[in-house]
Amino acid sequence: MTRKSIFVGITAVVVGVSAAMAQSPYRTQQPAAQPTSKGMTAIQQAAAANKYLFVFFWRENSQQTGAMWSVFKSATSQLADRADSVSVNVLDPAESPILRRFAVDRSPLPLVLAIAPNGAITKGFPTRFDANQLRQAFVSRCTAECMKGLQERKIVVLCVERPSPQVQQVSLQRGVQEFTADEPYSRNSTVVVLDANDPNEAPFLKSLQVDPQTPAPVTVLMTPPGSVVGTFVGNVTKAELLAKLKSASSCGPGCSCHH
Repeated sequence: MTRKSIFVGITAVVVGVSAAMAQSPYRTQQPAAQPTSKGMTAIQQAAAANKYLFVFFWRENSQQTGAMWSVFKSATSQLADRADSVSVNVLDPAESPILRRFAVDRSPLPLVLAIAPNGAITKGFPTRFDANQLRQAFVSRCTAECMKGLQERKIVVLCVERPSPQVQQVSLQRGVQEFTADEPYSRNSTVVVLDANDPNEAPFLKSLQVDPQTPAPVTVLMTPPGSVVGTFVGNVTKAELLAKLKSASSCGPGCSCHH
């Protein structure tokens, strides 16, 4: 199968996203009060409420910043039932944690990032955007889970199943279990289980060229930053997953999970 790229609109923007939060530059040997990051607080609050968060990063109060801020405020006010919003000035030292987490110093400003409740970046809009683009930032649960895994530089094994009392769940396939239990893949892979009957996941399956009506289980193997390297219909073996993975030239920038 020809390797294909997914999440095209987000990959270029978030290629520098780090999976782990950097150490705070304010840490000292003695306990001390830490500056409060408005951005990090907003992320935590949105996640707790199971809502998206739109973050507006800016530097100076320029004409471009003002124009995009007006679009941002108007659009997010209409999406308040599904998402929170926050503005972050990149010159504010207190915002160092969120700037490091999303490597904002590499991006042109103003920049808007859409963050799903699970922490995945679903869209990134540098310099210019419109209200319709912001509305397109909402994705299905499994799409967000796959994005999160890929942004953490992990191999993603997407298991598409049609739940039935008579059919063994695809997530329990022996091949998938053996693959994810084996080092180094146990540390560098994540399994996402998708219910083929869920209409919310239909657009994601279409983008992966997977027919939700396929009676057999389907396993999709993805590597960072957003490539499908293998699709398997029916029960898959560990050997098949390894062979397809190793035939891929690379799992993406910064990834060393199978080299």
